[in-house]
Amino acid sequence: MMCFPARLAAGILLAGGVVAAAEPRQPGPAGQDSLVLSGAYPSPLGEFTLYLPVEYAKEVGIYLRDVTTDLALALISRFGPVELAPFELAVVNSREQLDAWAGHELPRWIHAVALEHPPRVVVLGPATDVSDPSRHRFEQALLHEFTHIYLYRVYPGPEGGPLPGWFHEGLAVDISGGLDRGMHRALIRGRLTNQFYTLEQLDRIYHTSSVLSELAYAQSVVAAQSMEAFYGEGVFRSLFDEILRGRSFMPAFALAAGETLDQFQTRYAAELHRRYNLLIVLADPSILFILLPILVLVAYFIRVWRNRVITARWAAENAGSGNDPGKSVELADDNDRVDDDG
Repeated sequence: MMCFPARLAAGILLAGGVVAAAEPRQPGPAGQDSLVLSGAYPSPLGEFTLYLPVEYAKEVGIYLRDVTTDLALALISRFGPVELAPFELAVVNSREQLDAWAGHELPRWIHAVALEHPPRVVVLGPATDVSDPSRHRFEQALLHEFTHIYLYRVYPGPEGGPLPGWFHEGLAVDISGGLDRGMHRALIRGRLTNQFYTLEQLDRIYHTSSVLSELAYAQSVVAAQSMEAFYGEGVFRSLFDEILRGRSFMPAFALAAGETLDQFQTRYAAELHRRYNLLIVLADPSILFILLPILVLVAYFIRVWRNRVITARWAAENAGSGNDPGKSVELADDNDRVDDDG
């Protein structure tokens, strides 16, 4: 569980409004009674209503209350405060529950989602409990989705948003863990196949397929990292301040970064190719996993071609010698009979 110096202040914040875990649990929203109400708790992002599977122990509710507070404080500490508003947190233990609470069927590779309407985070958790070995990844998933909730709060007015999908996903992934091994390989594949996408194209790719979406998420992370590298770690807070003043994303970006979004796109594309130039890609150990299927196919075709060459050479040698394979067999049979008679 993540801990922060402001934990004492958070405890004071929580003390006034925590619903005791010992109170009777109530069913979840109508039509989604697969979970039960664990409690309603204050947090730095606003009061959140927690729903859990009935199989979970009551102590999980206390743990999630503390984690939600810590993660929300981390976001506010880094990016600044936002308007408080209620939201729901539902932890489910099956894909059917995940789809039901999300309100639609999700791609199979998605295990958590943040909704703007209604404000809700739904996370696929362990079967019966949030045990220690699974907590790190579980908290990463929560931080990712809470980042989306935070960004939804950044543009409360009709003139303020929406934020682009690449910015939403890139910042959320970067904060909650950054590039993992799969995303790294996806970027290598994209460089080898010259399949990188523009920032505008990324918004249309996230839910197309697991392979393409992995590359889209990875490129979005590089975009978020490039913003911080080009303009400094305070660029996000400056951007959000401008948006909260009522500006849309593009003019807010220009004021915060000192460059237009088109200029950033050009620099970002160059950074993407620099970080994944062919010399670096070919020297990366991960390239073996990407090239292995290709090498297997090449070896197979070489073997087929070699067998055909050998077969053709044998046929040519037999035709040139004038031998009749049938007579050779007959001679061998005669010799066998002589030996047997002897």
